[in-house]
Amino acid sequence: MSFDLRPYQKNVIGKVLDHLKENKRCCVSLATGGGKTIIFSELINHLEGRTLICVHRDELVSQTSKTLKINHDTLTAKTKVKGLDVCVSMVQTLNNRIKKGQLDINSFDNLIVDEAHRGEFMKILNLFNGNVVGFTATPNYEKTKTFYKCLKCGGESSKAGSCCKRKLKKYKENVPLAHYYKTLISGVEISELIDMGFLVQDDNFVLKFDTTKLVYNEARGDYTEESIGLVFGSDEAIKNTVNVYKQLSLNKKTIIFNPNTLVNKLLFEAMDREGYNVKMYDSNNSEENRIDLVNWFKETSDAILLNVQVFTTGFDCSDVEVVFLNKKTKSINLYLQMVGRGGRITDKIFKPSFRVIDLGGNHEDFGKWSDNVDWNKKFNLKVTKKVGPAIPAAVRTCHNCESIIAANSLVCEVCDVERVYTNGTISELPVRDGSPIIPSPKKIIDYCLDNDLETLEARKIVYNYVSEMFYNVSLDVYLKNKHNGTLRYRTEKFIKPYYFSIQKSKLKGNKISKLTHFTNETIKRIDRRYTTG
Repeated sequence: MSFDLRPYQKNVIGKVLDHLKENKRCCVSLATGGGKTIIFSELINHLEGRTLICVHRDELVSQTSKTLKINHDTLTAKTKVKGLDVCVSMVQTLNNRIKKGQLDINSFDNLIVDEAHRGEFMKILNLFNGNVVGFTATPNYEKTKTFYKCLKCGGESSKAGSCCKRKLKKYKENVPLAHYYKTLISGVEISELIDMGFLVQDDNFVLKFDTTKLVYNEARGDYTEESIGLVFGSDEAIKNTVNVYKQLSLNKKTIIFNPNTLVNKLLFEAMDREGYNVKMYDSNNSEENRIDLVNWFKETSDAILLNVQVFTTGFDCSDVEVVFLNKKTKSINLYLQMVGRGGRITDKIFKPSFRVIDLGGNHEDFGKWSDNVDWNKKFNLKVTKKVGPAIPAAVRTCHNCESIIAANSLVCEVCDVERVYTNGTISELPVRDGSPIIPSPKKIIDYCLDNDLETLEARKIVYNYVSEMFYNVSLDVYLKNKHNGTLRYRTEKFIKPYYFSIQKSKLKGNKISKLTHFTNETIKRIDRRYTTG
């Protein structure tokens, strides 16, 4: 049985099959929302021999298994392989079975890897001899290797030592994904999926970010916990994040990515005190198990989910309206994965776009989520750098017991007291990057017709979107334009096409007889933005 594929999905399968006629390995670059599970579920129908599909989490085994339309095995810690021609496996379980001699990876002819950029799969790839097809939205392997080199003869070694009577020099080199997959097959970009209506547009709000307090850790490949905490964990920063939520996300389903577990907890406590419908999840803090938490988030319209690099991949909730980046990262993979949680289309709510609230200035490094990326360059790029003298490990003084402890520790290992952050730099509201994304009259009416909503609901959508255009407009400027008549003139001119489209539509319910009334109601909604605060 075959799937009902989109044209670009058929194109990807054709490219992969053509490639495998002469070559054994390739990686498919496919934007989030492109339907990679559907693609490789159909691809296996065209491959000869036995096929193993490898994923990195147990819930993805279940998710993939439900998509497959043919008889297959599932391999997790609780299951046994029956020997069927298709198997879906969690990578850690697969590695364990191989180590124990309980499974021969080369009893399969084809290997399909989901989230192919992840490091967990590389051991499997080194052992496997058959055809390999990787799928990922970010074909960029953000790992490095260290080696030593003789500057006289050019010889290399994996260990420190001497050669040609000289001490070997230490180097660090990134490992490109091309090392494992050889060839990149381009699927579809985010911008293309938006144009085709399979993803929604990102509406970006960005904060000018002071990076002077951030310290980059070369070994970690990102900023230190200490410096991140100073910026995002101070009382000032926490209060500002709560205020930004109130201004831009109130009553919208929101996911917030925080930099570490302590900031996650501090923000949770602050939002909980305000009475917001908020829960948190990370390696140290969780109110309930992950499955229950995800179900709560999916079923709650105004839910706020705080996390630390947990819900970045394999987590799809289509009605997420706002994504907060309450952190700074050097990883383009992580950046796109976090923002991508908001890009899904949905029929649960009216969602022509989603908001990206970037409090860490990440857009300055990576651009907008919907910007095209030269993935072929990143797939093949290899950069070698000389490693200088080792930098001594940073330390700090515990504010409670004054013990000297590791700088990146969130809790003092001597007195068990949590760190207190001070001197934050985040204390402003972000500014919209670009023009407001306002849905067309047709899109609003079509949504209301499809969901059996009446004219009042269509008008409410217009009121809300127009009022949100006044974000970052000061009260003084607003009142001045209201008193001199400019506000009424411009509001009526803007909403006029919406008024007539709703009047002429097939929507049920009472229709407003005059444009003046529609204008008055719109201005009342704008007034509410200022009076409620």
